[in-house]
Formats: sequence, C-alpha cells, structure tokens
Amino acid sequence: MSTVPSTYETTRLRDGVVSFGAHAFPHEALGDDTVVIRPDHMGICRADVKEILGSRDVPEDRGPLFGHELVGSVFFAGARSGFEAGDTVTLNPNITPHRTTGFAEYVFVRGSKEQLEQAVVRVPGPYDGKDVWMPEPFACIVHALRKLLELTRLDSLGGKRVGIVGAGCAGLMFAMYARHLGASVTVFNRGGARRAFAREQGVLAADEIRPLSEAGAYPDAFDVVVVAPTVATAELLETAGRLARDGAVVLVYGGTRKGDRFPGGPVDVDAVRRGELLTWVDHAGKRLGVSGAYGCFKEDYEEGFRLRAEHPEAFPLDRLVSRRIALAEFPDFVMDIAAGRTDPPGKVLVEAVPRV
Repeated sequence: MSTVPSTYETTRLRDGVVSFGAHAFPHEALGDDTVVIRPDHMGICRADVKEILGSRDVPEDRGPLFGHELVGSVFFAGARSGFEAGDTVTLNPNITPHRTTGFAEYVFVRGSKEQLEQAVVRVPGPYDGKDVWMPEPFACIVHALRKLLELTRLDSLGGKRVGIVGAGCAGLMFAMYARHLGASVTVFNRGGARRAFAREQGVLAADEIRPLSEAGAYPDAFDVVVVAPTVATAELLETAGRLARDGAVVLVYGGTRKGDRFPGGPVDVDAVRRGELLTWVDHAGKRLGVSGAYGCFKEDYEEGFRLRAEHPEAFPLDRLVSRRIALAEFPDFVMDIAAGRTDPPGKVLVEAVPRV
C-alpha cells in the first residue's frame, strides 16, 4: 500500500446540494474487513441525479447509489478482505450499504469476505484508461435480459421483435444485448439529441431509432417491450402496452417508486421490478406479461466482461461516452443536470484526481 494521506478529495451530497473538497482521511476505517479503492474513472448515472432531487426510494439493504459507477485500483486491502493492493476492480453497489461515494479520490467498502467478494469485482485483462466503459450499468442490463429469458423460459430472443422505450445508456445497452441474442430492435426516444447521438456513434442504424411520437405507428408490433427511461411514468407504461402484441412481455427497467401501478390495473410495477417477477395482466384487450429486474450479481459482471472481450463489434460500449470532466467540475455539472440546465446524451465520465 502507498503512503496513507492525511486528507483526500471527496464529494458530499447533503440536502440536495453536491459539494467538493478536502476531508480528513479516516485512518480508523482501514480495518481487516475493508477495501479502499482509488477510482480512475467514474460514471454519472441518472440514479445519482434522482438522489440529488430526492426522487428515488433508497433501499436499506444496499444504501444510496450516489457515486456507484467506477473503475479503479485497490489502494488498501484488509487482511480478511481477499484482495490485494493494485488489483483493478469495479464496484457492485447492490451488496453492502457500508461504502462511501465513488465520486471521490478514495472509496471505502466494508463487509465480510463473502460480501466483499461480491461487491468488489475484479476487472480482467489489461486496463490503460483509454477504452473506458462502465461495467456496472452493463452488468445490470445483462442481468435484466437474462432474468427475462429465465422468467419466460426462452433460450434466446432469436426471431423476436424488441421495442425499447428510452435511448439513454440503458436503452442503448439493451439494444446491443437484444441484437446479440438474436432479436431485431427498435428504440423510441422523445428527444432528438439522444437519437442523433445513437446514430452518430454508430450504436444504432437509422431504422433502429425512432421518435417517441411515432410509437403510435407500431401498434401490437413487439414480442418484448423494454421500458428503460430514467422514470417509468404511467404515460410511458401506457405506450409500452400499445407497442406490445397480445401475449408479449413488458420489461420494466426504468425507475419506479412504491405504489406505482401498471395503467388500468392492480399490478404494482415497483414490486414487480424489485422482486424480479413476471405477472400477467389484461390491458387494452390484450394479455400482457409485466416483468422486471433490479440490480445485478458478480456473475453478471463476468458475463459482461466476456461479451465485451469476445464480441467487441457487437458491444461498442466505449462509444457511449460523450464527455469527460474532472472530479472538481462534477458538483456544478451534476447540479446543472438536476436543475434541467443541461441534459447530455450518452455517458459522462468523471476523471480521477491527478496522482502525484
């Protein structure tokens, strides 16, 4: 382990305000059950913005997500952690709530050896910080479609038509993975900037990305409809119901809150999503499955790494990066997103504090 500093740079989220500055390094936290990660890159997620706005329900078993997308190296590994200093790792925030924000020079993760093995995931192969992509959101998409196949008892999506509502990073990753599993895809998005970004980056062909206003031209067209915006509003769920054919499945991935209902019925979509369930509803004269997925596991990260390594042309995840900013710029930048003053497409990466 390198020399332990007396202070470190970190962000704080308090009462809807993000700040950045130097704080005392918590030497007392360097216990046998702790791993300290020094991030190289951090990704801004819409869940971060929702926590600033107070519009996200925070589960007690895993804590807040503010600053959960990162790739870096182990700075300190406790004697019972199972890790070594220098290991290249990423973070699974779905395991232990005992961790600090990833928008910092150091991230402290505490848990049993078994928890740390799941929460701190080793990144295979060389990592030079050039071809950067965020493993955590991709692992969640891998988990969601694998869960869908499990729940529907399908071996693949071969021959299926998949409609995706939302062309943020999640929607574009769903498109990549669904195509790899054999499906044809059509992505719908309200704003033109995200549609243009997907085309310009070569992530989607021109006929695979459509304005949301054109969804009415695709009634009963899809075998699977994925709802992947920041918030799965009643309006977007209604749109998904219209896009789905009789017998199709609507996979709810976008943000939900306690008590959210599928339009016109008693199904609690938040419970379905967090419980990773599949339930059937009668909607607009059709029988639809409503499904959901939440979080991911270590094996989903490992499958994501395998897919990216073996099929780089199918998973150009680095093309989702639209901008890089310094950690010191992050508070103002993310507060502008929360206030609606900016809305960047793709993934914004936050660069680590320069190392001396």
